[in-house]
Amino acid sequence: MSNKTTIMGAAAIATICGSAMGSITITQGSSAATYGTTLNFDEVGGPTGAVATNAFASFGVTELQAGDSAPFVGDFSTTPGQSWLGTGNAFFGNFGVFMTMDSDLSEMSFQAWDPSGAPSPFGGGMGIFVFDDGVEVANAFVTPAWGGIGDTWFDITTSGGMVFDEVRILGFGFGPTTYADNFSWTAIPAPGSFALLGLAGVAVRRRRA
Repeated sequence: MSNKTTIMGAAAIATICGSAMGSITITQGSSAATYGTTLNFDEVGGPTGAVATNAFASFGVTELQAGDSAPFVGDFSTTPGQSWLGTGNAFFGNFGVFMTMDSDLSEMSFQAWDPSGAPSPFGGGMGIFVFDDGVEVANAFVTPAWGGIGDTWFDITTSGGMVFDEVRILGFGFGPTTYADNFSWTAIPAPGSFALLGLAGVAVRRRRA
């Protein structure tokens, strides 16, 4: 059975409840759901090494950035002592991982690792910050997995019509180094997309008539 902890910051709850009583829930656990679009950095022909921030635009990712503006993709599990990162490539960001989408999302899951340890009044811990159109709509502060210890999976879900389009993963320890992998999400088509789909359906019916 998966061990899961639901975590929501008090400030986030106040913001969320002000929007038609919708909610955004952030869950940390040993596993998470997989959604329709996936990005695991092992796609055939996918970029590795130092990558451009728009390298994954074909997946609907407007920007995937590192806190030091030096995003990097590689197989870090081959580094001595880091086999616990799993197999295959992952995204690495000194001082955090920042992901912005080109459409609204209703849910997202991913794995993350960071050596920042448990949250405390003096620092430490890792924050998951969720935004919609530049406004923070949810956050959670957690003890991140590192060295093969701790839960690596995060699941962001919504209800009541809430959506988001940006996620920031940021460690608050000394010299945070954040790894992220196995992203998946559900994108919500823009209202105009539904209209276009409707017109396409009408055109098909007319051709068949």
